[in-house]
Amino acid sequence: MTLKNKILIILSLCLLLCVGAYFIISSTFTNFEKQLFEKCRIEALVGARVMSEIIDMMIDTHILTKEQVLDRNYIPIPDTNPQKFRTRYDAIFDRYIQKIEDEFLKDEDLEFAALVDINGYLPTHNSKYAKQETTDPVYNLKYSRSKRIFNDMVGLKASRFIGPGTLKQLYNRDTGEIMWDISAPVFVKGEHFGAFRIGVSLKRINELKNQMIIIVGMTILIILSLTMLMLFLILPRKLYDTDLDIPQY
Repeated sequence: MTLKNKILIILSLCLLLCVGAYFIISSTFTNFEKQLFEKCRIEALVGARVMSEIIDMMIDTHILTKEQVLDRNYIPIPDTNPQKFRTRYDAIFDRYIQKIEDEFLKDEDLEFAALVDINGYLPTHNSKYAKQETTDPVYNLKYSRSKRIFNDMVGLKASRFIGPGTLKQLYNRDTGEIMWDISAPVFVKGEHFGAFRIGVSLKRINELKNQMIIIVGMTILIILSLTMLMLFLILPRKLYDTDLDIPQY
């Protein structure tokens, strides 16, 4: 076999190994991402179903009326920044809904899990985001988020989604975090109330992505190093053998 053919074979093997390593590691990352989404998608669907059933039960047991639950008259709460609102049902939801929402946050991948109406009104947030209002708007923005209207593009699209299944969006939260927003529609006595929204942290995905970049880089570096070593071992010997064939004058 000629020197040229040997070099071409070695370089071809190097290229194949690099591409193969990349696709194997990339496939692992993609599978993890799919598994995370599937888990959270199911949580959103379960949350929506639970919210629908508990609100229907409130109506059946005369805790609230359907008219109260579908109230769209948002009454501003004085001296709140960002602005908050009350409705005819939010106090009841504080009593019954919040504990259920908080159960979903036992999953460390979730940043929030909350019920909103079709206009993005969030009557009862998770307890970690429903702290007492203060005079500091920065603190309020992060920890006192209950009873606000989240009518940004992502919020409205989530709250007005009627299915089937779930809606996944990339959510740039007003506190600076970027996460997945997965929502599923909530119906009250057959009428669209809004949605159950969950915010999925991208922390584990970003950590895995960084690890993948490092692993791919190290793998390619090792393959290239081995390739250079093979070429180094082949070239001198071939040149030496060629030198022996040179006629002497």
